Amino acid sequence: MDLQNKVNQLFLSQQNEWEQLHKSVNQLVDIKEKTLNWGNEFTVKVQFNPARIVSTSANIDKKIIEKRPCFLCENNRPEIQKGVQFLEKYVILCNPFPILKNHLTIPLHSHVLQRIRNKVSDMLQLAEQLPDYVIFYNGPKSGASAPDHFHFQAGLKVPELLQGDNEVRSCFVIEGLDIDNTVKLFEEVYKYLRSQQPEEEEPMLNVIAFSDNNLYKVHIFPRKAHRPKQYFEEGSKKMLVSPGALDMAGLIITVREEDFNKIDKLDVEDIYSQVSLPII
Repeated sequence: MDLQNKVNQLFLSQQNEWEQLHKSVNQLVDIKEKTLNWGNEFTVKVQFNPARIVSTSANIDKKIIEKRPCFLCENNRPEIQKGVQFLEKYVILCNPFPILKNHLTIPLHSHVLQRIRNKVSDMLQLAEQLPDYVIFYNGPKSGASAPDHFHFQAGLKVPELLQGDNEVRSCFVIEGLDIDNTVKLFEEVYKYLRSQQPEEEEPMLNVIAFSDNNLYKVHIFPRKAHRPKQYFEEGSKKMLVSPGALDMAGLIITVREEDFNKIDKLDVEDIYSQVSLPII
């Protein structure tokens, strides 16, 4: 059985066995969404998903991270959470707080820091073996709620996540016919971003990878801030939006209904202008 079939079977069995996953998947069907358009150039779908508040409001301060048990380590995961092995070093898990259909979390077995360099080949192999999915990565200061344990995420493709560069936010678009060449192109972009942020252990970025018409496609979203100022405001000015890869691609997650109701195109443009690093 190929990997995608194994993953699909995992979802079916886990929904039958795991009440929390079953409930959250059913809630996702009726979730509120609205669409904002910039002509034919760019579309943003806004999702109201209150279950994601734990991730959106995650405190990634190093001292806080060190004190809490790592929820991606095998010993700390729910006993009922089963997985599928990948490359003998990852386990593919069903995410109990989904944003996308068939939302996956794919941690390394070992507890190592969230760093994408030297793991792009793994990401592309996932994209190749899960052709119906997008694979995404949130950097340690760009949306990852577990920056202490390396992991990818994945979910079934939706059009908003396949969009490339436009005037609203920056995106490097890489396309390759083979994995090795695609990795080399990624490395060139990575080195450039590192030169822009030499003080960071890893340049701030989000990455989405997928396969399409025998091409490997990688979208890199360079970042200059973790969260916009609205996240820290009080009262009516507050908007609890903490962008990760999906938000940068075009699927913005709101965890409070008041934020979902009021966010408009100007708010989206302002948030992107604060967190997206312009490409020079």
